[in-house]
Amino acid sequence: MGKRWRRVYVYLVLAAVLLISAGAYLYLNVTTKPLHKEGFLFGTLIRITAYGPGARAALDRALSEMAGIEEKIAGAVAAVNSKAGEEPVKVDEEVFALLKVVFARSGETGGYFNPVIGPLVETWGFGPGGSGRLPAQEEIDQVLPLLEPDGVILDEAAGTVYLTRKGMRLDLGGVAKGYAVDRAWELLAGTGLKGALVNAGESSIRVLGERPGGGPWRVAVSHPRSQEWLGILGLPPGSAVGTSADTQRYIVVDGHRYSHLLNPFTGYPAKDLLSVTVITGNALEADILSTALFVAEGRDRLELLDRWGAEGVMVTASGMTVQTPGLAGFWYKKEGPP
Repeated sequence: MGKRWRRVYVYLVLAAVLLISAGAYLYLNVTTKPLHKEGFLFGTLIRITAYGPGARAALDRALSEMAGIEEKIAGAVAAVNSKAGEEPVKVDEEVFALLKVVFARSGETGGYFNPVIGPLVETWGFGPGGSGRLPAQEEIDQVLPLLEPDGVILDEAAGTVYLTRKGMRLDLGGVAKGYAVDRAWELLAGTGLKGALVNAGESSIRVLGERPGGGPWRVAVSHPRSQEWLGILGLPPGSAVGTSADTQRYIVVDGHRYSHLLNPFTGYPAKDLLSVTVITGNALEADILSTALFVAEGRDRLELLDRWGAEGVMVTASGMTVQTPGLAGFWYKKEGPP
């Protein structure tokens, strides 16, 4: 081979190496650089992070899916409530399937999570657009009989929901967000993404795969009364976090704080806890369990978490932090933001 052809050969080899390197760089940049999309749904900020091939289109679809679910659930709840004590209402198949799960899990929590708590929520003024109020005991006593889940008839053959008493109100505010997070997660999981994190207002979160660069996604658990973190959780792929706290919607009357998280048996908010964070396998269940745990005043909450097969951490009214033994394996580090 002459000098000229050797020189050409070297140039070709170098060009090939450069092309391969550039291609590898572009591929890694596209598949490991996270993208974000935000939207305001379910009364809070939704932020979805994802990386991998097709991430941008997947984010658009996931947020659109959540918006559709919000509209579908809101419409079904309004229709069912408008016919309380009058007649059954046919609902969308997806909504009916969700209601079956929600009522079943409500029973498993001993009724602490109550999907027909609507009348009590309205009495306290914590309904949509409400700023909260302290009702009289007589008002609370009047609506407590309307909170009985057995007063709801789910007719699977007809696909209908019937609230059998006038004044009953279906309320899925405690689970709609978590369900939408799960549906977005399922959509993202089916696209071949490397990883994703669906964050609904910091209170309902679910992760897919690993974070960019490897390792578990990290989620900060904030303290309900200070700027400090309780710690950083490293979440296994597919797991979810649900948080209930008295920090978002509450009123203060005569120096006493009353949150929107109401005990369906007493009619009042729990006073012995400030926050609860639960880790489970999906966001819907995390929402249900965190709500039920928060309002279960007077119960051994660690025993309840063990019975429900979940891990969790709580901050009591005295400021003490209590957690399940298994949660020790989830803490990533003890200080600083994620």
